[in-house]
Amino acid sequence: MEQRWRQRRRRIRTWLKPLPRRATIHRYPILKRFAAFARRRPYLWSFKDAPVVRAIYLGSLLAYLPTYGAQIVIAFIAAWFGRANLTLMIGLQMITNPLTAGPIYLAAYGLGSGMARLLQLPPRHPVLDGALALILGGLVLGLLTALLLHGLWVLGRYEARRFRHRRQSRLRQENAGN
Repeated sequence: MEQRWRQRRRRIRTWLKPLPRRATIHRYPILKRFAAFARRRPYLWSFKDAPVVRAIYLGSLLAYLPTYGAQIVIAFIAAWFGRANLTLMIGLQMITNPLTAGPIYLAAYGLGSGMARLLQLPPRHPVLDGALALILGGLVLGLLTALLLHGLWVLGRYEARRFRHRRQSRLRQENAGN
């Protein structure tokens, strides 16, 4: 049981290692300018339920919007104003990377065009219609991703509580037997 707990902690630490944390934010080229500011705000680093859920929704919505290149700065500002977990927000921005940007934006455009037709939005200008389709599709994809991740967060939180309870009861039994 103890070994499974250590493996779980090690796996989570491996996932979080490349993401900014309070102690390592000064290493990131763009974020290092805001490191002192961010360190003074504990909600940016909190893994309590409210900041994590806010980060899931804000980060997922932002990840699919056509803001590639400025996502990290926008994520920092959104985490600050939304009082969300910065580590998770920036991790979610990695959904859109140079390999996935093309397919994601094509899917967002297709979905957004369908949404514009469904909402019966009149065509105005090709560039504005394309931008609107990208934004609408990105919001829909982001919301679907956020709902999925929120469900996984709730399930993981429940499973972690169960695991902790079993671990504590096993330790109590071992201590009572000694």
